[in-house]
Amino acid sequence: MLKKPKMRTENKTVQSVFIVVAGNIALLLARCFLWLIIPKLLGVAEYGYYKTFTLYLTYAMFLHFGFPDGILLIYGGKDYEDINKREFCMYSRFFLIFLGAISLLCVIGGFIIRGVDKYLFFMLGADAFFINMATYFKFISQAVMRFGELTKRNMLEAVLQVASVIVFGILSRLHVIEANGKMYIMFLVAIDAFILLWYIPKYHDFIFGIREKISWAKIMNIFRVGILLTMAFQISHLVFVLDRQMVSILFPVTTYSLYSFAYSITNLITATIGAVAVVLFPKLKRLETDRMMMQYPVFISGIAVIVFFLLSCYYPMTFFIRWFLPEYVDSVRYIKIIFPGLAISSCINIVIFTYYKVLKRLKQYLFISLALLGIGFLFNISGYILCQDPAVFSVASILTLLVWYFVSQKYMIEGGYKVDFCNYAYVCIMIGWFYFVSYIIKMDYIAMMIYLVGFFLITFVYKTVNTIRSEKNKL
Repeated sequence: MLKKPKMRTENKTVQSVFIVVAGNIALLLARCFLWLIIPKLLGVAEYGYYKTFTLYLTYAMFLHFGFPDGILLIYGGKDYEDINKREFCMYSRFFLIFLGAISLLCVIGGFIIRGVDKYLFFMLGADAFFINMATYFKFISQAVMRFGELTKRNMLEAVLQVASVIVFGILSRLHVIEANGKMYIMFLVAIDAFILLWYIPKYHDFIFGIREKISWAKIMNIFRVGILLTMAFQISHLVFVLDRQMVSILFPVTTYSLYSFAYSITNLITATIGAVAVVLFPKLKRLETDRMMMQYPVFISGIAVIVFFLLSCYYPMTFFIRWFLPEYVDSVRYIKIIFPGLAISSCINIVIFTYYKVLKRLKQYLFISLALLGIGFLFNISGYILCQDPAVFSVASILTLLVWYFVSQKYMIEGGYKVDFCNYAYVCIMIGWFYFVSYIIKMDYIAMMIYLVGFFLITFVYKTVNTIRSEKNKL
């Protein structure tokens, strides 16, 4: 009788993951469509301009200064019925005014500062408001585990993205608009504005209802709790995009276009399996520490196995690029290097970072990320001095991720938590196997079959060894 609640909880967790995955798959299909069409419509130079906008937009998301993150950390795992709507009405109105003022200052700054692309600065300021405000509502949904709502949001975004590309393509073909990066950025900002409008009726009581008298103590506490998570996330994000940032600064926009195109593909896979992290945080907050840590090796190995299986997509994908997007064929050499890094970055982003949040060890994670940012910078600069080729930054990013993965797990062990390094060995072996097959076998379909055979054999051995070790530990 005592096991039924546990089984129900686990079933709900699996069901929640599938619900969010459904929305992420819809978003994945939309992004695949964008990945195929947008580079073709814009061309290499204009695509580079558009990717520059998306690169700096990630920094603009820091302008919420941790308020949505504080909401997630404080209220994560609570039921929607237990939320004080008057209190949240006070939070929503404050954040709306606060974010509006910050975004307005950014827009004004774009017109004052000399030597900047004013259009890019203006659109970044406007989009920062729409995205950060929508993030606030998204994190409320995640905190109270309204995963169906997150799925609907992702599906809506998928439909809007596909529709916008179709409209954009038709209007450019009819010469109503010019198919350039600036025009497409305008379409993207319009989508983000619409997503925010979609949230308003759903959280009407959180915006227009009767609010509590403003409590600066509560607001500052949310900032205090959330800013550490925001800083940890942003610094870790800087580590992930450091190589792209270096390429955008040191090379022409056309080179950056080809380099960022390679990352567009990796982001498709990351966004899809990212559903696990969305569900994982509020669920883990409800578990005791011992039971939660027992699930850690299951999650970390599961993510690694899924990603390494998905790496087999590299072979048909490169064939498709050569056929459909020949002007981006130079991206293939970057894709070949960075693709295995997906397994490491997914483990870090989806599992390790989530566990650090739940264990309230964000300060340690921030220190690790800062140290890795410095190490990554040294790797990138050293590589550039030795060889002024963008590919050297791809190699540096893989080395940085391997060090980061090792250090973050080592730090958990020093914190008194049991962590198995067997998964780290599996990741290193699979990365080596991918490189061996990709660089030695020239025919894509044969390389894919050989890679999959090796994947299944290595994974079988890895799972067998893990099973034997776990049985010995029980004894």
